[in-house]
Amino acid sequence: MAIVPEIIKVFIVEDENLVRDTLAQSLELVDNITVSGTAEDITHNINTIKSAQPDVLIVDVRLKNENGIDACKNIVKSLPHTRIIILSGYFNESLAANALAAGASAFLSKSIAISHLVAAIFHVMVHNSFYAPQLPDEVLEDILVKNKTSKRMCALSKRENEILLLIAREYSTKEIASMLGISEKTVRNHKSNIMAKLGITSHVGLIKYAYYMAMI
Repeated sequence: MAIVPEIIKVFIVEDENLVRDTLAQSLELVDNITVSGTAEDITHNINTIKSAQPDVLIVDVRLKNENGIDACKNIVKSLPHTRIIILSGYFNESLAANALAAGASAFLSKSIAISHLVAAIFHVMVHNSFYAPQLPDEVLEDILVKNKTSKRMCALSKRENEILLLIAREYSTKEIASMLGISEKTVRNHKSNIMAKLGITSHVGLIKYAYYMAMI
């Protein structure tokens, strides 16, 4: 568990004035929370957000000039310790998965009570896990597994991805070497590296992995 500051600084990014002001006023009434700033979007206010150094950034998924989830990627790079909570009027599994992949710590429906938002703020400050209480447990678990798997895929080089695809299509080591113009030893070395990076211990496991990732 992380050490929670005595006062949690929250920054709100919401393009609807009424919603933004209501959220800010409501959160200011909560002990141990202060609103360090508000903005209509991230792109045009990135320096303001950086200067505020918020502990938690609350972002609407659909902003007037940008996609809130995509814009959050800049925050993750600039303020890696800031927790991001995505609010969405349209709540589904795909958006939750995109939020997690972008680096968000929580994904919540905009229809929740302010008390649930407060609970989410404290949760993301204490726990290092994705928070989406409105999703069924099995759906959330599936999202977490797929996100972890996607990160592993990013660790593979272009050549390793090529070889993994050919292995999944059941080409032999000799055939892969011929197709790529490399030696069989090089193919075997790449295969070993792929298995090590993905944490897979068998040839069958590689094929199953590729199938799971929709490569075949």
